[in-house]
Amino acid sequence: MKDLYTFDVSPEAALETYNQVQAAYKGVFNALKLPVIVAKASSGDMGGDISHEYHLPTPVGEDTVITCDACDYTANTEIAETRAGTTEHITTANTEVSAAKVWRGISKDHATLVNVWYPGELLGELGVEEMHDVDVSIPAVKAVIPDLDASIDDAMSLWEKAVAPESMSGERMKRRPTLINLVDFRLASKKDELLHQQGRLWPLLQSATVMPEIDIITVAKGSDGQGLNVLAARSGDRCPSCDGGILKTRKALEVGHTFHLGTRYSEPLGATVSIPAGLDSGSDSDVQAVAERASAMQMGCHGIGVSRLIGAVVEHLADEKGLQWPRAIAPYETVIVPATDLAEEAARAYDEITNPADGSVGIDAVLDDRKVSFPWKLKDADLVGYPVVVVLGKVWKQTGNCEIQCRRLGIKETVPLAGLRQRVSQLLEQL
Repeated sequence: MKDLYTFDVSPEAALETYNQVQAAYKGVFNALKLPVIVAKASSGDMGGDISHEYHLPTPVGEDTVITCDACDYTANTEIAETRAGTTEHITTANTEVSAAKVWRGISKDHATLVNVWYPGELLGELGVEEMHDVDVSIPAVKAVIPDLDASIDDAMSLWEKAVAPESMSGERMKRRPTLINLVDFRLASKKDELLHQQGRLWPLLQSATVMPEIDIITVAKGSDGQGLNVLAARSGDRCPSCDGGILKTRKALEVGHTFHLGTRYSEPLGATVSIPAGLDSGSDSDVQAVAERASAMQMGCHGIGVSRLIGAVVEHLADEKGLQWPRAIAPYETVIVPATDLAEEAARAYDEITNPADGSVGIDAVLDDRKVSFPWKLKDADLVGYPVVVVLGKVWKQTGNCEIQCRRLGIKETVPLAGLRQRVSQLLEQL
């Protein structure tokens, strides 16, 4: 991973730097001929409020990204959103209460138990699919319960201990215990029936004496007034960014990540910078005034996977014959492959393209003068993946012309030696 850390004096400058880093990364991907897509991402433990991942769509990728078929909405599965449908858009295979499932979470202070109710089955692209707790969208839950502690596996047991009479009477319980039911929009019509039996809400609680002391809240709509969607985005869901788009999942390989950290680390560490005199409205000579304008540094953290990019290029550009390196990282731009008895002619061709007589910049080429058979060298050139292959063989002997091969562009043609460098240069511009 090639890391980059940035430091700026203001949020505006930091965002400008962030955009510059994004542009630089996109330039790298374009030079490598990789159709990388940029996905909104979670900042996770890194912190900050802006984060993007850079993915190469590929069936062998270890990540999954969500894209829209009608707009440019792209996000990773951690934060991908969907638009809750109305009743005519419900894709639930079974909306019976008995088929509903519940995922339980707890707040960081253990005072609030969160029941997330979701359908046990959904109609997917391959038919009826069973839903599980892993299909619950933690970001969607956190949007309603910001202090959710998603790291707790057995939330029910912790909450039961927290609301027990001996715990509630002591100092451990700082506020009134609460039970919040989040109901997915697909179950909204069954909400009352779903929550009717208290045994489903707190199956582990045995003491009825604490029941009246627990606040029970039910949430079935988001802040936008739309039905609450608690499940992670899936293929076939409606796009949250446009009206007619449908979301698709794509396997992808992550090759980079950018974070705008803001003051996530600089404030706790006291890492400040004085505003330059030219940006200070006070006197340039007033040192105290400048010191008073000291500001926590705005930070950014960025990384591009150098070794991953090599694998990504291979995965995306290689074919059944071998590698096909883009010009930017090819070991050589061109290889000259001569027949066994054309060594002197090959040397002339090499000099023609690497050391042009007019003094212009030559082409980065290698002459394959190994003492092996001509067919073997041709196959090896394909395997190595040189952008352009110049062959001196039967065509040279018959016409005195060179054969140019460019597998990436599907080109196989002949040119005279005098026009070799110009034609190779034209092809390289496309690679």
